[in-house]
Amino acid sequence: MLAALTACTSLGGGPRPAGSSLACARAAVDEVVTPEMTDKRKHCTGAANIARRCSVLEARLAYYGKELADALGDGDPELDDLRADRAGLACARRDVDPAAVNECCAAAGY
Repeated sequence: MLAALTACTSLGGGPRPAGSSLACARAAVDEVVTPEMTDKRKHCTGAANIARRCSVLEARLAYYGKELADALGDGDPELDDLRADRAGLACARRDVDPAAVNECCAAAGY
């Protein structure tokens, strides 16, 4: 029960940027992802910031949903994207500072 409740809270990255899950995820990603990042770095830092600003559950929904949309549409679904997303969650659990998360993602190979 406690694990389920903690999945519904943010990891402490400040106030929630939007009310809905989709708007929160989009805003959280926009805060940290830059065009010059590699695709995997975008996944890692984006998932971490969704967990920080929205919730762990919403981060998981976002990254599985994105890969599902890629699989059903014109995208390119990749297991490595999911690995980068999971690394981002692990990094966010270690430290909520965006710079530290970025360094953690780099150290993890993303």
